[in-house]
Amino acid sequence: MKRLKKTFIIGMIMVCAVVSMMFLRGLGPKRAENAAIPEAPPAGITDAPTPEKPAETELPPPQDNDSDRTGGEEEPPLMATPHFSMEEYQCDCAGYCDGWPCVVEPELLEKIEALRCYFGRPVIITSGVRCEARNEEVGGVSWSFHKRGCAADLYCPGVGVGDLAAGAKDCGLNVLPYYSSGYIHVEI
Repeated sequence: MKRLKKTFIIGMIMVCAVVSMMFLRGLGPKRAENAAIPEAPPAGITDAPTPEKPAETELPPPQDNDSDRTGGEEEPPLMATPHFSMEEYQCDCAGYCDGWPCVVEPELLEKIEALRCYFGRPVIITSGVRCEARNEEVGGVSWSFHKRGCAADLYCPGVGVGDLAAGAKDCGLNVLPYYSSGYIHVEI
C-alpha cells in the first residue's frame, strides 16, 4: 500500500512538473515584458554579452480610487507557475530596489510548484528574491541564495514544518527547517 501511495505521489509530482513546464513555455512571447523572466537570445548568437542586472521592469501606472468606480478592470497578475504569481517572489524591501535585484531561477519555480501540488494546498512564500539591503535587514548571510534567485522561505498552513521539509526534499529542494518560526527555507 505504501509503495502504491508513493508511486501515486511521484506521478502527481511529475504531472505538476510537466504542466508547469508547459505553462512556462507558454509565457515565451511575454518574457521580454518582465525583467524577472530572461529573454532567450536569437538562434545562432553565442557571443552576446550577458547583462549583470536584469533590465528595470516597467510597472503599470498606479491606479487611483476613481478608476475603480468607473469600472476599470485590473490586469491579472503575471503568473510564474499555475499556483504562484511573480509578485509572490518579488523582493519586499522598503524601496531599496525595483523588486527584482535578480532573476528567479526557473528550476526553483518548478520545484516550489511541485511542492504545492505534492500537498494539494496553498504554500505561502514569505521571502523570495532579496536585494543586498533587504538581506542585511533580515539578518541573511552574505552568500544568501535569495540574492541569486535560488531560494525562498515558505510555509503551508495546516502542514507541520517537519512534514513540509520532507515533502520539499522529495521534490528535489535543499531544505533548512526553522521549527521555532514555523517555516522552511528552500533552495536549489
